[in-house]
Amino acid sequence: MFGIYYSLGGFFLSFLINILLIPVVIRLSHRYKWYDIPDKRKIHTGLIPRLGGIGIFIGTSLSIIILLGISVIFRRSGFALFVSYRIFYLLTGLLLIYCVGLIDDFHNLKAPIKFMLQLVAAGIITAGGYVIRTLTIPYLGTFSLGFISYPVTILWIVGIANAINLVDGMDGLAGGITGFAALSIGIIMLIHNSPIPALISFALLGSIIGFLIFNFPPAKIFMGDSGSLFLGFTLASLPLTVLNSPGRPEGILIATVTLLMIPILDTAAAIVRRVKSKKPIYAPDKKHIHHRLLDLGLSEKKILAVVYGFSSYLSLIAITSMVLPKEMNVYFILVIWIGSLLGYMFLNYIEFKKDAGSDARDNIHKNLL
Repeated sequence: MFGIYYSLGGFFLSFLINILLIPVVIRLSHRYKWYDIPDKRKIHTGLIPRLGGIGIFIGTSLSIIILLGISVIFRRSGFALFVSYRIFYLLTGLLLIYCVGLIDDFHNLKAPIKFMLQLVAAGIITAGGYVIRTLTIPYLGTFSLGFISYPVTILWIVGIANAINLVDGMDGLAGGITGFAALSIGIIMLIHNSPIPALISFALLGSIIGFLIFNFPPAKIFMGDSGSLFLGFTLASLPLTVLNSPGRPEGILIATVTLLMIPILDTAAAIVRRVKSKKPIYAPDKKHIHHRLLDLGLSEKKILAVVYGFSSYLSLIAITSMVLPKEMNVYFILVIWIGSLLGYMFLNYIEFKKDAGSDARDNIHKNLL
């Protein structure tokens, strides 16, 4: 039971820290003009601070450190056993990626440099033994990744982080998606008696909710790259902490992919779109999911209602899949993945038809003139 108490403590502590810290960050940002400058790609028009990642990082990390310290003082064996050299690799990698994001929030790092630093941060995490060592394919068996396990894990972490970063383009969007993911992973970890990952998940959730109070439309602050990269790295790393442990939750990576289906599909579509147009994959555009929904006439709050509703559905699916028999779980998840893909393709089709109709009307208008 102490895992539940510590997790709830981490949630409330990080939430409290964040709601006290974010207003200070907002005031300092306005004083020193630390703004996210609007441009043709962004949908906001005012001068909004972009340093919400400071509150998310400090709220999460400080609450974890305090509760881990309490656990060591009272010699909780489940916690004390985990507080070893391995966790310092994880914390160091998360600290580095937060610093990379924070520097980028102030100075706009060049994309290749930022990507290389992301690889370094992910490499530090894998050096602690947080590695995807095997790949299970339904009906074909489990295969050892061998020497490629490290690069595969690094790409997993960096890929998820950039997916969260790319979807962070509208008030409340990335925070809501990652909030549902953190809650679901925390519940899964508690079900499978993994107290430390559960504590990290709920501490992260508390910080996210504290941030969302100030980020819900109309936003008073954005999370910036320091927030989105930290959230992405943390959510990608959480399943790795139990992946090679005895009694590990089977299918935890699949559950994580399910929880983050929206940003993963959006990022995959962006990569295909940019490759087809022969542009760099890091080139910005206005074709992400929130742009598409805005073009269909939905307001920001209606978009959040749709995305939050679907995220809660994915959360229920992910948690349920972790307690189902393996044979049923495969079909269950495949149906959800295929349905999500078809839904995203349908959204693209609707926008394509709308653009085609708009072009046809423009041509008719030109001919009449």
